[in-house]
Amino acid sequence: MSEPASETPALKTLRVAVVEDDATLRLFMKKLIEKPANGFEFVGAWETAEEAVKPIIDSKPHAVVVDLELPKVSGMELIRQLSPRMPNTAFVVLTIHDDPDKVFNALRAGANGYLLKTAKPNEIAASIRQASEGGAPLSQEIARLLIKSFQEPATPQKKDIPGLNPRESQILERLAQGMVPKEVGYDLGISYETVRDYLKAVYAKLHVRSRTEAVIKYLEHQG
Repeated sequence: MSEPASETPALKTLRVAVVEDDATLRLFMKKLIEKPANGFEFVGAWETAEEAVKPIIDSKPHAVVVDLELPKVSGMELIRQLSPRMPNTAFVVLTIHDDPDKVFNALRAGANGYLLKTAKPNEIAASIRQASEGGAPLSQEIARLLIKSFQEPATPQKKDIPGLNPRESQILERLAQGMVPKEVGYDLGISYETVRDYLKAVYAKLHVRSRTEAVIKYLEHQG
């Protein structure tokens, strides 16, 4: 006797809101969310963070899709404000920005996922559900970007020479980078004469008689 065919469990209906200042994208997201196969319920869409705060708090959606570039209050700030107050709501960034700093800052602010607007509709829908179920969806491009940033060698820490104060160390570091004293003064916002006075102190402390000798000692210390 054959086994009865198992039924696919019904998807839990997720209530989804959108904060996006582009009218065309708001309409696209509304249609995507309302597509029956995705198992979503459309809560609403707002153009600005200011308009979105109260209705999102009141409606308590399972997920909020947020653009980062909003007028006035940014999408990142909106996430930062709402995520601590709404621990059961997933915030998914949908943006054009693939800058690693923006990704890290958005995740630190409380975002549960980070997608690029080049993502396919089915990927966006799947990511919304994944985030609401505790996942952390990332566009493939973003995942590769983060992996690359972790694999890049860390910038070596500069070693301060004992006996020099912070300003003297800053001046010596810039000289080692190839700047001349006038450029150092401009870079640090101090006068050329002040730079010269600091250099005299540096020469005395390092027991050298010239800028070249001071830079050599600095580079030897870094090595």
